[in-house]
Amino acid sequence: MADYRKDFLETVEEQIAYKPLRGVLSQELEEHIFDRTEEYEAQGIPREEAGKLAVRDMGDPVVIGTQLNRVHQIQKAPALITVTFLLLFLGFAGTASMFWSPEQFSNGYLYYIPGFLTLALVSWKGYPFILRHSKWLLPLAGGLFLAGECLCTQKAVPFWRIGYFRYFGILLFAPFLILLAYRLRRHGRKIILLVLAMGGACIFLPGFYKNYGRDLSACAVLAAGVSGTLLMMNRRDIFTGDSLGRKGIYGTILLGSAVVGCLFVCTGYRRETFQQFVNPDGHIRSTWDDTYNSALIRRLLSETPLIGGISLTPQELMDYGTGAWYFERRDPKQVGIYAVYHTEEEEQEFKAAVMKAREEGGSPRYVHFDESNVRLWDILPQHYHNNYWIALCILLFGWLAGAVFLGAIGGFYLLLFACIRKIRGNLAFSLSCCCGICLLMEGILYTLGNFGYQYASFTNLPLISEGRISILVNMALLGFIFSAYRYDRVIGEAASEPPKAYARQ
Repeated sequence: MADYRKDFLETVEEQIAYKPLRGVLSQELEEHIFDRTEEYEAQGIPREEAGKLAVRDMGDPVVIGTQLNRVHQIQKAPALITVTFLLLFLGFAGTASMFWSPEQFSNGYLYYIPGFLTLALVSWKGYPFILRHSKWLLPLAGGLFLAGECLCTQKAVPFWRIGYFRYFGILLFAPFLILLAYRLRRHGRKIILLVLAMGGACIFLPGFYKNYGRDLSACAVLAAGVSGTLLMMNRRDIFTGDSLGRKGIYGTILLGSAVVGCLFVCTGYRRETFQQFVNPDGHIRSTWDDTYNSALIRRLLSETPLIGGISLTPQELMDYGTGAWYFERRDPKQVGIYAVYHTEEEEQEFKAAVMKAREEGGSPRYVHFDESNVRLWDILPQHYHNNYWIALCILLFGWLAGAVFLGAIGGFYLLLFACIRKIRGNLAFSLSCCCGICLLMEGILYTLGNFGYQYASFTNLPLISEGRISILVNMALLGFIFSAYRYDRVIGEAASEPPKAYARQ
C-alpha cells in the first residue's frame, strides 16, 4: 500500500508547478487516501487491499495533478509586464538623454536601477511577506509614521529635514490604513470611521504649522486611494458585523469621505491652493509662479500642430523666455532681465535694472540667452525634465504623438486594473486596489498639470518620470500588485491556511 500511495503522490506532485505548494496538496491527498482506506477496512477488506482500492478511487494522478496545478498556479500577466517595461525603458531613455539645465543633476536616470530592483523584489516576495508578517508590520509602520510626524515639526535641522520625505510616507500610509481596515473588518462602520479619521488627521497636518502645500497633492492621492478602496471592499462584502448592512456602510464611507474632502479647503491657504488649481489665470503674480507655468504651457500647446513639433521664431522664443508675452502689457516690471554682461558698464546696467524692478515690486527672472542662442529648452518651466513629460512630447512631436503617448499610459492603467479585478483573495484585492488607485491618482494629477492645471506640488507619472525617491515608492506599490496577482491562487489569506485541494472521490 505504501508503494502505491507514494507513487501516486509523487506523480501528482510532479504536475504542480509551484513547488512550495506541493507538500501541502500532497498531505491533503494523503489524508483523503487514509480516510478512504479506513472506510474499506470497516467493510472487512484487508488493510493492504483497502489501501490499493483507496488509491485507485483517487483516479489518474496525472489528471489530478494537472487539475490542481490549473487551480493553484502562479498567475502571469504578460501584456501588463510588457507595457510596464516599455514605459520604464521610455522613462529611462528620455531621462538619460534630456537636455539638463545647469541647476539640475544629470544622473536622475540612475534612479531607475534601484527602481527596477525594487519592482522585481517586491513582485517576488511582497505579498507573501505582508501576509506572514502583517501583525508586527502594522504597529511598526504606524509607529514610524507617527515618529516622523512628530520629528518633522521640530525646528532643529536634523529633524525638520525629515519633512522632505513626508510626501512619500503619505503615499505609503494609504495601504497601511487599508491593511488596518482589513484586519479589523469585523467591526464594520467603526473601523471605517477610524481609518477615515486617521487619514483625515494625516491630511490635516502636512505643512499646517508651516502653511505650505508641498504635501497636499500626496494627501489627495491618499484620500482617493483610501476612500475608493473602502468602497470596493464594501462591494465585495468584506466588512462584516454591522447591523446596517452594505447600504449603510456605503453611506458611512461616502459621508466620511466628504468630511475628509473638506479638509482640503479648511484654511485660507488651502482654499487659495485649490483656487489656483481650478483658475490658475486668476492667481499669476510673476514668472516664478506655478500658475504662470500653467498659462505658459497652455499657450505653447495651443500653438503646437497635430503633426510635428512647435515652430517658433527667435523673437517669439525670447518673448516666452522673458515672460514678455504675458507681462509686457499687464506688469512690465515682471519681464525677465538679460543677465549676461562682459564689461563693467554692462554689469552696472544690469544691476540698475534689477534694483529698479525690485523697488517697483517686481521679481523678474534673469535671462541668460538672447535671440542668437535661445532654444525651446530655455523657455520651458523649471523642472520641465520631470514635470512636463506629456506636454514636452506634444511640443516636440505634435498632438498626434501626444495622443499615442497618452494612449500607452491609459493602456497601462486598463491592464493594471484588469489584473486587480481578477484577484480573488480579499486581502490581496484590497491592498492591490489601494495601490492601483494611488498610482492612478498620481497619473491623473500629473496629466492635469501637463495641460495647465496643477494642484499643489507635482506628483510623478509612474514608470516614466523618475522623481528620484518617488520611483522607488511607486515601484513598491506596483510591485505589490504584481505580487498579489502572482500568488493569489497559491497562497491563502493567512500563511497557516493554505488553499484546499479537491480530489475526485
